[in-house]
Formats: sequence, structure tokens, C-alpha cells
Amino acid sequence: MGLSIHGSTHAEEGQADTVVMATTENPQPDVLPTLRMVKYTSYTTPHLRVWASFPNVPDFQCDSWCYESGVDFLDARALDGGRLELRHRVASRPESLVITTVTPEPGALEFEARMALDTEQYPEAEMPDQPYGLNLCFQLGNCPNFTSEPHPLPDFIKRCFIFTEKGRTFLLDTHRAKIPVRPPDHEYNNPPYVQSYVGVWQHIPEVRADAPGGYSRDRYVTTVMGAVSRDGKYLAAIANDSAQAMHQYWHCCFHNNPQWLPLDAPTAERRWRLKVYAMENDPDALLTRVGKDFPSAKHLHPAEPVPPKPVAE
Repeated sequence: MGLSIHGSTHAEEGQADTVVMATTENPQPDVLPTLRMVKYTSYTTPHLRVWASFPNVPDFQCDSWCYESGVDFLDARALDGGRLELRHRVASRPESLVITTVTPEPGALEFEARMALDTEQYPEAEMPDQPYGLNLCFQLGNCPNFTSEPHPLPDFIKRCFIFTEKGRTFLLDTHRAKIPVRPPDHEYNNPPYVQSYVGVWQHIPEVRADAPGGYSRDRYVTTVMGAVSRDGKYLAAIANDSAQAMHQYWHCCFHNNPQWLPLDAPTAERRWRLKVYAMENDPDALLTRVGKDFPSAKHLHPAEPVPPKPVAE
């Protein structure tokens, strides 16, 4: 899963390990998030992320690694309205491109991707039968009021949440399956530092012995995962209407990736869409906003719950 740079690194401060690759012109900086495409060079493989600051939450910034997938970054450019467009090439199918538009809204960012063909280099290319799977890693490790640093990761986990049949449920209050690749008595297993979740309409997957994390017995009722700030005043969340699993992982990051919809549409007509939110710590307001943005989300049309299969600790 994703890594992040801990501490108070800010893209606009121009640290040696940060290269700003594209900057948008924000038409309403007091209302809309400001976006930049940045490259963090302090890793063996440089990380390319969409950096955003939100004016409605004090000192709030987040990073979205686009993408932790088998795609190669081509370029980024600013669009009107403070938007950002990213282009990636699918490594296994170089004729296939992923075009992502990031749109700022009051208190939110929308990521929407579509598939395209590089007809200049591959004039006879044909659209693949299925879109390429994307994995966006949403990170709060650079936000001082949200990150776990300088404390161990459980300081962050105790403020992370999903929505279960009990309502908003913090992740340290959920069942946390052991990390298979770590000894049971390892620090990272007490409590488990990482965890995956599925919906009440799904069976809990079996986990291989070499898996980097386990699946909780507690299941969510809607595809929303978030965290509350250290001072308890604000929340940040990521949401969509079709994720098949959600993951809280090592470096203050969430993975909550949608399917390409509509499922029965041709590849060129399908879209991959999720949103990031930052707002006051009001879970009801968050669900109301998500419900308006994603009217087909599961919590608005609940299916009959599927009984969980027994899973090993």
C-alpha cells in the first residue's frame, strides 16, 4: 500500500524533496480547494500525488497518490475552474491511456477517470474490453492535525472510522484481524496496524498466509472511510458508490476505490469516480453530502445482509 512523507511538508514551501509539476489557478481560493501535482523525490521511486489544501478546514492538506497501479505518469495540466487533468499510460497496454480530471468543490474534491487511446503512436489501437483497475492512495500523513506522527500508527487508527450497523464506528473498536506476515506478538499486531473491510452485502474473504493484512469481521453499510482530526473538530473522508473493499493502511492512508461504471457499458463510456471530503466533524452531514453526490450508494438502497463466513484470527 501507499507510503507518505510524515511531518508538516507543504508543497508550496518548495522543500528539496518536493517538485511542483503543475499548479492550478484557483478562481475562489476562499471557497474551493487549491490543487497541485507534486513529485516527492525522497523515495527510491518518486511518488506523484495530487496535493490539495482546503480553505474550510484550518491548516488542512492531503495527498492523493495517482496511482498506486501499473500506470506510468505522462503529464498534468491546469484546466479552468481550478481543475487539474492527469494523463497516465497503462504499462501493460501502452496504447491505452487513463485521463483523470480532478475538480475542486466547496469542501470536496472529485476524481473522475476515463479510458482513451494514444492514436498518435498507435494509430490502429483498439479500446480494451475492460478498463484498467486503478488504486488511489489517499493520504493524511502530511497534515499535522490528522497524522499519527510523532506517535505510532494506532494514534491515527483510533480516530479512523467506517459506518456499520451501529453507526459511525472507530476502527480500534472494530474486530482487527492479525497481519498474517507478522508474528502474533509483534508490535504491529497489537493492535494490528492495518485492516481491510467489506460491506454487509459481501462475504468476508479468506486471507492467504503471505497476505500483508487481514479482513475485519465487522462490515460497513456504506462505502465511506474517514478520520477525525486530533482536536476532534474536523473530519476527512473518501467515498464512492461501488467499492468492493476498503482498506486502512500503514502511513495514514485509505484505499476506497470504485468500480468503472456503468458495468455493462463499453469501456470508452465507463467512468471511475470518487470524492474526498474535508469538513467539520459531523458524520450525519458527511452522509448527507455523500448521499447527494452518490445517490446509488449502498446505504441508500440496503441489500439483505449476507451472514459472515467464519474467519481465522
